[in-house]
Amino acid sequence: MYRANERGHSLALATFIPYMGPALGPIVGGITSQHLPWKWLFWILSMFDAGIVVVGFFFLPETYTPVLLERKAAQLRRHGGGQDGDAPGPVPRTGRLDRAVCRDLSRRLGANLVRPLSLLVYRPAIQVIAAVMALNFGVYCLLLSTYATLFIERYHQSETVSSLNYIALAVGTITASQAGGPLLDWIYRRMKARHGGEGVPEFRVPFMVPGVVMMPVGIFLYGWAAEKKLHWMVVDVGTAIFVCGSFVLGQGILAYLLDEFKHTASANAASRMLSNILGFAFPIFAPAMYQSLGYGWGNTLLGFIWVVCGFPIPVIFWFYGPRLRALGRKE
Repeated sequence: MYRANERGHSLALATFIPYMGPALGPIVGGITSQHLPWKWLFWILSMFDAGIVVVGFFFLPETYTPVLLERKAAQLRRHGGGQDGDAPGPVPRTGRLDRAVCRDLSRRLGANLVRPLSLLVYRPAIQVIAAVMALNFGVYCLLLSTYATLFIERYHQSETVSSLNYIALAVGTITASQAGGPLLDWIYRRMKARHGGEGVPEFRVPFMVPGVVMMPVGIFLYGWAAEKKLHWMVVDVGTAIFVCGSFVLGQGILAYLLDEFKHTASANAASRMLSNILGFAFPIFAPAMYQSLGYGWGNTLLGFIWVVCGFPIPVIFWFYGPRLRALGRKE
């Protein structure tokens, strides 16, 4: 749907919504849990989902190529374009699937279901991307799972007031999406022009650098501000910096992924397998970690882990990216 030099805007929108959900959801949940019966949590979710389905049904345009081609052929036939053989005839539809269709469907489904795992096993580039995204997402989920508890226990805020601190996540997300999308496209176009108009995935790497740096800065500020019980706004500023960096890094890595791999959906699925595992595991040990180390040293530990594992990533992609991408590639 988008050319390589336009992916920044599309990725900003595509990644903006998933990040905004965890930021705004706890606010609605905090207000609901304090002022309404628990059943309203499910009613609100159901009403919101129903609204999304209705809006999508009426206003979301069709993008599946075979359907678009069939509609175009039907339009040509209606206007006489198919009389001279310009438009294909209508696709025959039968009431049942024959064996050949079933075998073809089974073959395609099997190949598509296996492809993400195959990419993760045989493509080192996917393995590196999956590891980085997993650590990024794991720390993000850890922060989400402990954020409201921090303000309730250490700052003695109510459930409603504590949930409003999630606005800091929204601020970081909005900042990264509004500034990051155009910046990602601008960097790519500039570097492409410098190299004779030929674009490569490594042109996405400079955009990743600010995100890699901002994440530990935000983690350290958030942790030690909470440990010393500084003003709650300092904690929120650290959180916004971390989320902004996480968003920027995710945008850059996803653009790199889309530039390299033909089957982008499978590559995206492969890169997120480890993310789901760490996103589940990190919140489990978060309470014990903060109880033993405190917010200061607990977040310092997370920050140093990220420095060791995350800082080399732009260097690896920039200097060794072409060789890394070539490993396991089937020509």
